[in-house]
Amino acid sequence: MNKNILLFFATILLFMSACTKELSNTTNTFTPYQGNAFNDTSWLKNITGISPIASLADTLAQNTLFTDSIDLWKDKAIVFGDALQVDFKGGSCTNNAGAPQDGKARIDIIRLQKKGDFIKAYRPNTNFTSLLETGSAFFIRISKNGSELALAPGASIKIKYTDIEEAENNMQVFYGKESLPFPTSTFDPANTWVRSLDTSWIKTWSTQTNSGIKKGYELEAKNLRWISAHRALDQKPAKTNIYAILPANFTNKNTEVFAVFDLNRTVIDMHSDYASRSFTTSNIPLKTKLLLVSISKFGSDLYLGTKLVNDVGTVVNYSFTPEKKTLAQILAFLNSL
Repeated sequence: MNKNILLFFATILLFMSACTKELSNTTNTFTPYQGNAFNDTSWLKNITGISPIASLADTLAQNTLFTDSIDLWKDKAIVFGDALQVDFKGGSCTNNAGAPQDGKARIDIIRLQKKGDFIKAYRPNTNFTSLLETGSAFFIRISKNGSELALAPGASIKIKYTDIEEAENNMQVFYGKESLPFPTSTFDPANTWVRSLDTSWIKTWSTQTNSGIKKGYELEAKNLRWISAHRALDQKPAKTNIYAILPANFTNKNTEVFAVFDLNRTVIDMHSDYASRSFTTSNIPLKTKLLLVSISKFGSDLYLGTKLVNDVGTVVNYSFTPEKKTLAQILAFLNSL
């Protein structure tokens, strides 16, 4: 009997030794590669302009910039083909102290038209939490000797342009509210569009050309920098929150997610939800058709993910896996939206 007991305990010890060795090997097998950003699954509670995600926004900032020279005391019409004209009135600018400025100055203009343009510029179509539909937007900056100027009280600039869609009669002027100055930083998680104090409708125009009737907007802006034509989306439909769920290593440190509407020229930034480790946005009308777009950056590698949603409300949680792409491929996709 004693021999049997000793044999039993010897067997138990041998089994425990084998198990310990197996667990040790398993642990070594799954040790993550140190320093590889692709293995980082941690999220940030607070996203700031110095977060790693900021470099991704700067990488995508490929919007065309037009530059011209103006005499601050002379009227000038800056014309870009037959699709855009910016009228500047002499004597309209002051410095930060409010003193009138003269002499030569530089004017920079960026135009956002397509949905992909608003993604590349990180300027979603929202008024805080309210959803907007756009009729194009502009970034206009006037600077002298490297210092940015402002429009004097009562002064304005006019932007006359043809849009990529039929001109609507109920668009209004909105200005960009910034927390981080563009273009010093493209990434600005707190940016939003704020309606002008002048709430009148933007003027529309039409003219006969050799190729037919051309229509567009004539927008009068009393502020510089971000200027847009927007209107509120229909507030009547019932709304819901939606969530984008990505693999664990696609976090709010390396990934941006947008909801791109199908029937409206509307792009929404899906903010990171730290508690659920997902990306979310609110006030989405039920039955909306939209495309979820994720863009990620791990070191020098870029990833693009898409998820078509045909009917918001049937499901509100959407899982998808991004694929590795080149910058050229991602920009080509954004330009197609």
